[in-house]
Amino acid sequence: MPRFDAEHRLLDRFLMSDVRAATSEDRPQLLSLLREMIPGVDAEARWRWLYDTNPAGPALTWVSLAGAQVAGCTSFFPFRMWLDGTVVRGALGGDGFVRPAFRRTGRGFQMHYASWNGMWTHRIGCMYGAPGAMNVTPLKRSGSTEIGEVARWVRPVRAAGLGVRVPVLCDVALGDPHGAADLEPMRPDDPRVDRVWSEAREDLRLAAVRDATFYTWRFLEAPARRQLAFVIVDHGAPIGACAVEATHRGKVLRIVDLVTVPGAWHAGLRAIVRYAIERTRVESVDIKLFGRDGRSRQMWRSGFIKRERKPFLCMIPKGGDRRFLDPARWYYNGADSDLDALEDPVTRPVLRSQQIDPHVIAGHRDRVAPQLEPRSSLTAPGVDIERVPVPRADDRVARELAVP
Repeated sequence: MPRFDAEHRLLDRFLMSDVRAATSEDRPQLLSLLREMIPGVDAEARWRWLYDTNPAGPALTWVSLAGAQVAGCTSFFPFRMWLDGTVVRGALGGDGFVRPAFRRTGRGFQMHYASWNGMWTHRIGCMYGAPGAMNVTPLKRSGSTEIGEVARWVRPVRAAGLGVRVPVLCDVALGDPHGAADLEPMRPDDPRVDRVWSEAREDLRLAAVRDATFYTWRFLEAPARRQLAFVIVDHGAPIGACAVEATHRGKVLRIVDLVTVPGAWHAGLRAIVRYAIERTRVESVDIKLFGRDGRSRQMWRSGFIKRERKPFLCMIPKGGDRRFLDPARWYYNGADSDLDALEDPVTRPVLRSQQIDPHVIAGHRDRVAPQLEPRSSLTAPGVDIERVPVPRADDRVARELAVP
């Protein structure tokens, strides 16, 4: 056996000695970990939504053990990806965590290494996302590749959004929304979304599948119920699907996700701006997009200005499909996340009647989500790409062990 292969096997034995795949018996301790890492979370609801009923399959979880105790966990959330006309399997991450008493012992890195080793087994083509600043360096050290940037694009919809603080002028609308398409509340498994996606995908090379099954699970069945999903309708015809959430105490309307039929991107943006002006009291609308994608869509045409940016990282297994590393292929938006609320509901108000039309809220809140059935007997929490690095198999030993 070549020397490198022998060294690699020894490295595998060291890095995975205290790590194994989660089983159903780990569920109580994993729920406890969820409550520790996300104070105030309804762990059972998050588990049922995110780990049991994901249409792409249940979460794939690894645990680090300290005797009989679970010291930490890390997982993949499978996502169906549209890649050059074919549906393949990718993954997001979320809820990676090591209990404080067991930190600085390499456990997090051991779990990340185990999850990387599982990518081929579970047919995960890539793990991707836009991490926070503190996580960029650890992710790069662990094998992620920076292939571009994600930018926030902002459009003021009232004078206050431009910094005007004169009371009589603050609510002055910027722009005339007359004639824009309408936002209609989305229904579970809405066939209009499938119609939109069947056309939209023809213009996309690499994106998460955004069909009715996905939108129903991602937004309508999400526990927080803070991200409202709509179908964009123009003269009776569906031209797009979107989800929005009020943030910053009702001052900003975030376009969490948007997908439109070819040629209708700016019509979709105008419809959301119309909604913001007529149905809310927000000061501005914003959206996050892959940097070069935002430029190619000429966001300025709808009044959007590019603001802060952060790196977009992608991880593939050794010998994996390098098309995932091509920045020209990607369509990335807020649906590519495990977060069902952008702000902590304990400290931030939910969409209130003085900010969002109460009839619009009622149209969403009155929906009763169907009883969610688990897709397998083993469920587990996921790993946030912003917090969890996944190492490459060919990293050198010194480099790998340098990651906490």
